[in-house]
Order: sequence, then C-alpha cells, then structure tokens
Amino acid sequence: MSQAAHGTDIVPMPRWSTAVGCARVALAVVVLALTAAATSIWGSYDAFGVTLFTASASLIIFVYYFIALSRQPNLYNRWAVLGLEIFGVIFWLTSFALMAQWTSVYNGWWYGNGNSYGFWDAPYRPEDVGFAKRTVVKRSVNKYHAGVALAGTAAGLGAVEFVLYTLTLTVFGMSLHQQRMSATPTNAPAVSVTDTSPDVEAGTRDKTPEPDTAAKTDDEPATV
Repeated sequence: MSQAAHGTDIVPMPRWSTAVGCARVALAVVVLALTAAATSIWGSYDAFGVTLFTASASLIIFVYYFIALSRQPNLYNRWAVLGLEIFGVIFWLTSFALMAQWTSVYNGWWYGNGNSYGFWDAPYRPEDVGFAKRTVVKRSVNKYHAGVALAGTAAGLGAVEFVLYTLTLTVFGMSLHQQRMSATPTNAPAVSVTDTSPDVEAGTRDKTPEPDTAAKTDDEPATV
C-alpha cells in the first residue's frame, strides 16, 4: 500500500512558513511566561488556565513538527498536521478572547489610597470619595496593575498567534488539496471492444456449402 493511503506524504509548504513557525513558537513562549506571571499575581482564573494550556500545547506541536520533518519522517502524518492546525486556530481564538475579556473587566477596577481595590459600581464617581483609577500608592497595589498589564499583553500576542495559525492552516489546507488532486489518477474513458471472432466463425460454419444432392441424383443411373 502506498504512503498516500496512510497520509504520510509530506505536504509541500512555502519557504516563509518556516519563519512563521519560528515566530509562533517564540510568541507561545512569551505568552506562557506572561500568563504565568499574571497567574502568580492574581491567582487562578479560567482565562489563565486555558491560555497556559494553549501555549504549552503549541510548544509540543512545534516539537512534533521539528522531529517529524527533520529527524523521523515516518512520524509525519498530513491528517495529524491538519488536525493540529485546526486545534491551534480554535484554542488561540478562545485564549486571546478570554484574556481580552478578563483584562477589560479588571482594567476597570478602581484602587484606593490603601490596600483596598475593587470594581466600582455606584451612582457617583470614585473621585468623589477620594479614589482614583489605577492610582499606585503601595507596592502591594502596584503588583495588581502589573498583573493586568501582563494579561493584556498576553491577550494581544495571543491574537497574533491566532492570525498566524489561521494563515498556516489556510496555506496547508490548499497545499493538501492540491497534493491529493495531483495524486488522483486520471480515469480515461475505456473504449469497449467487442470480440466478434466466435460469431464470425459461427457464421462461417453456417455458410459452408452443403453437398449438392440433387446433382448427384441426376448423375446416378436410374434403377429400373
């Protein structure tokens, strides 16, 4: 059975896809570090957990690509690559959306003149009671500002990762389709040839002249 039947044919990709792959792994490392730092400040949130998982999975995907394309080609499977690219698009979209939503919420918190901070929901402004938005007074309050900034940066880089994964998925899908189309054999219409030799022989036998019995009868002497 051919390699194409197992999906092991390496799908050709443009040269610039290598640079995109390196950029993806670099961004994944940065997002992983930023999210881990934000988690150490603010604690565990769903947005942080999903982003940490996505960034870690992206690093594992890069390791698989590197080994399959340069060390162990027998590990390469084009359908597995397609599935991993789809996974990256979905999870990076989810991750950067959750991080952006978390940042938009906690970036609107108001900080007081002490250790107090919280989301402002009142009919009057925080300035009316001596609060100021993101006012840094003590170091313990400043770290929360930094955590929000880290999460916002991770959200922005996650959006870039989503764009890069979408780009490579589109190019890979087109290349995979072209590869399959080129590997499909062209089925030319078969010309039906009917072997009429048995019929010809049968017709020949049917047309074999029979002995002229009448002539023989005329030639024979009449018996009295």
